[in-house]
Amino acid sequence: MIGFSIYYTNEYYIEDNEAAIQANLDTWLNRPPSEELNPEVLEVKQIADTTSHIIFFQLDDGDFGYARLLKGLNGKFKIDHAGYGSGFLNSSYQVIETNKGEYLILYGENPDLTVDHVLATALSGEYDITFDISDDQRFLQSVKIPSDVERAFPVDLTFYDAGDNLIE
Repeated sequence: MIGFSIYYTNEYYIEDNEAAIQANLDTWLNRPPSEELNPEVLEVKQIADTTSHIIFFQLDDGDFGYARLLKGLNGKFKIDHAGYGSGFLNSSYQVIETNKGEYLILYGENPDLTVDHVLATALSGEYDITFDISDDQRFLQSVKIPSDVERAFPVDLTFYDAGDNLIE
């Protein structure tokens, strides 16, 4: 029991504060053989009522990224994966497995608020989800994927303006 406690405390060690999260994200992203990255944490958001939290960050080159924090029983966090690099309109997505099912995470930038909403369609054809980003210069949103979906990843993102016109 003592061994498990020591392991668990060492596994979940990140304090729930901005400075600790920033410092640990820097360390995580700059593990060898990585190039030197300087992330700026923009937001940390819990995914619904789960133990997963998402760090939304931006790199010096303008790309956005995410990292998933898992909250342990001791109230502290650990980072278990991260990604960065942006697609169309400097945005991207990820499907995250949580203790309450899969969630689709959409993050990025909405320059000059030109995008009203984003349609995420699973390539499997099993679901589509609309994200309203009309009021967000930068956005981090998550939606639970229906539990009966077999292939949640990948998805196709389609961007629309307020007139429901496709943005290409």
